[in-house]
Amino acid sequence: MNTRLLLMVAALLMVACSSAPNKNTLSPVDLTADKNAVSDYWLVYRKVTAPYPEAAKSQKLSGCVEFTLVIDSLGQAVEPKITKSFPAGVFDQQALSAIKNWLWVPAQANTERRASIITLQQDFVIRQSSNSKAAYDACKI
Repeated sequence: MNTRLLLMVAALLMVACSSAPNKNTLSPVDLTADKNAVSDYWLVYRKVTAPYPEAAKSQKLSGCVEFTLVIDSLGQAVEPKITKSFPAGVFDQQALSAIKNWLWVPAQANTERRASIITLQQDFVIRQSSNSKAAYDACKI
């Protein structure tokens, strides 16, 4: 009798747990149209600065790399994709390595830790750069 009752309670608990919505299955909120909206969901906790590539430094190049990425429910950057790079390919590897180590914490309103799709730009600026006008035009630095 006790075994049957225990099995019935266990079965009910399994059914109840499997039907409860999982916050990790929610689709990420797309914030790519409004860069300022990110702060409504996530706040940067750890920002990693990308090292300046030696080749770019010796040529006095400035530039930027823009990403689209997902901040997952743990506050980690996942699936970063380069959407813009100026000058093309010069800063990509350093920017990718750095962005993968950023960490966000949920904003007060983001109690569900809702994943978000964001756009983020990393700038690389050197004094008296040889391409300052072009970098400014391309990156709005």
